[in-house]
Amino acid sequence: MSRLHVAVVGSGVAGSLIAKALGERDDVELTSFERVASTEQADSGTGLNVGPNGIKSLASLDPAFAERINALSLPWRRWTVALADGQSLFDLDLATVADNAGIRIRWSSLYGFLRGLVADRLRFQCEVHAVRYASDGRTVELEVEEDGRRRWRGGYDLVVAADGRYSRLREQLAGRPTVRQMGVALARLLVPDDSHGLIDEYAQWYSGHHRLFGYRVPGAHLYLTASFPLVPGAPVPEEIKQPAEMRKALTPPGRQCDEAAYLIYKLCTHAADLHWARNQEADPLFRDAGGRVLFVGDAAHPMVPTLGQGATSAMEDAVAAVDETRAALAAGGVDVPALTQAIAARRGPRVQFVQRFSWDASAPMLAGADPVATHAAMREPAFVAALTRVYRDADVARRTVTP
Repeated sequence: MSRLHVAVVGSGVAGSLIAKALGERDDVELTSFERVASTEQADSGTGLNVGPNGIKSLASLDPAFAERINALSLPWRRWTVALADGQSLFDLDLATVADNAGIRIRWSSLYGFLRGLVADRLRFQCEVHAVRYASDGRTVELEVEEDGRRRWRGGYDLVVAADGRYSRLREQLAGRPTVRQMGVALARLLVPDDSHGLIDEYAQWYSGHHRLFGYRVPGAHLYLTASFPLVPGAPVPEEIKQPAEMRKALTPPGRQCDEAAYLIYKLCTHAADLHWARNQEADPLFRDAGGRVLFVGDAAHPMVPTLGQGATSAMEDAVAAVDETRAALAAGGVDVPALTQAIAARRGPRVQFVQRFSWDASAPMLAGADPVATHAAMREPAFVAALTRVYRDADVARRTVTP
């Protein structure tokens, strides 16, 4: 194989990172497809925290690139939890469980930065509707809609499916994954920061089983969320989206601290602007049966956001995929099914552990949960050891090869 022909479907975190790293190589011919316009993205109006392991993983692949992302962000160094009356439940310095800080960033800033890196090979408003193997079984074809016309593009040795948690490519090639609903809905909001320092680092306040959560992001904005228990699988009730009902649910009896009062006021005042999502996950899958389509990010492993591991794990996916592909290219040729199998074997155990621990760490938000008892357990050595495993044992580039 003289050149590796690669198509990347989706330009989120994993897709953009893979496209950047592989698209710079002379022995790779790469095209990236994105269905939305350059200014569109469902989550662009919210914030994002990336765990320390994501930054560690990126730095192992390209230290200068990791520093550029850090420069667009605020550091995430501390995690605090309290009751809505201000009583402290949990106070963690991330330096005790990680080798470096995480980051806090606006989704729009991260998307803009990543997509700018691959602008020369990224085709916006190109929607991939279908995928199939060519008649020889050695290459993959994509049905792409562009300018209102659909046509098949082919000859891809490897297709990277980075098309999100509702991945069309994964469903077509491997069936629709079984989604597990946790029974928790999140209301999310990005607003200008007029808190006068009340909200800064990664912090949470519990009003019963309702979690109020906020942190500052660059550009003088705050990312705020509130959690609402649901019957697993049920839609978010329309009544809870109304300001009066939301305020009633979130306001604790008796005293409330200034921070909790501020979050409740902002969330209820901006009820019409909230982004709603349900916590859910599905079993990881990194490759199709033929081995020429690689699933990464949310397409491979939808997970709950409690430990900041969604985009973070997508970064680790990208680093592992680039690392294994570079090694295969350096060896003189790429057996694509063997390559995707190596990536799946490398990422599978790590992702399964992170998924399960993120789910278990969400227990304080479940209906009827006692935040005092659940956070007492989170101070125990077993939880701290597992968190250390998440944040410190990042998937890093392990091979020294020609970039």
